[in-house]
Amino acid sequence: MKTLIAWFAAMCLLPLPLFAQAPEANHDVIPMDQEPHHHLALQNDFVKVFKVEVSPGDSIILHRHDQDTIAIAVGDQEVTIGIPGKPDVHQKNADAQVRLQRGGYVHSTRVDGKTPYHTVAVELLHPQTNFHNLCVEVLPSQPLNCPEVASKASAPFNSQPLLESKETRARLVRVLPHQSMPLVGFPASQLIVALDAASISVGPSKESVEALQPADFVWVDGGHRRVYQNQTEKETRFIQIIFAPAE
Repeated sequence: MKTLIAWFAAMCLLPLPLFAQAPEANHDVIPMDQEPHHHLALQNDFVKVFKVEVSPGDSIILHRHDQDTIAIAVGDQEVTIGIPGKPDVHQKNADAQVRLQRGGYVHSTRVDGKTPYHTVAVELLHPQTNFHNLCVEVLPSQPLNCPEVASKASAPFNSQPLLESKETRARLVRVLPHQSMPLVGFPASQLIVALDAASISVGPSKESVEALQPADFVWVDGGHRRVYQNQTEKETRFIQIIFAPAE
């Protein structure tokens, strides 16, 4: 017992930095903005959007996420995730898979597959509260909270709710061949991330359109009207992230 008491007293006398190594060490890791494969493509009051492209056999170097980030896989991915102090994790991310990387997350990513790694990373600049799954398990081991969504068999598009916080909502939208979807009805702004080739109107007129390729994105301010158009022979998809109006 005397030995145990002496050991505990000695631990209490150790300098504080020894107990705070993990948080301090995180500050020595570069932020996502400085990771060479993350290319900033958009920044506004709500988000920073990065396009991430990595060749097979190459790696995203160790970096930290200072804010919650929604990562969208464009194409199938086979990777090894490295987290300091933990065993490497080999995983496959399916095309269109959405992952939530919480603020404070530190990791590296090695591309193991034979095809390039392509991701759109959406860093959320506003604090997020109460993130939870909707109809897909984005947050591992967390329950689903899938709302009942009424859809008609003849509808030109359908949506699958994925993830939600008090401030942000993400869903996967599928648009049938030669159909369109009006992007209206939201007082808040939204980000459209294309997963397939399509087009979108860039003004109030349907005639003014912009071609979209996989991983292209469009920011739509609240109250503005845009129309997503699928002019192909097959179904096309996009991720829609909707942001609650600032209070």
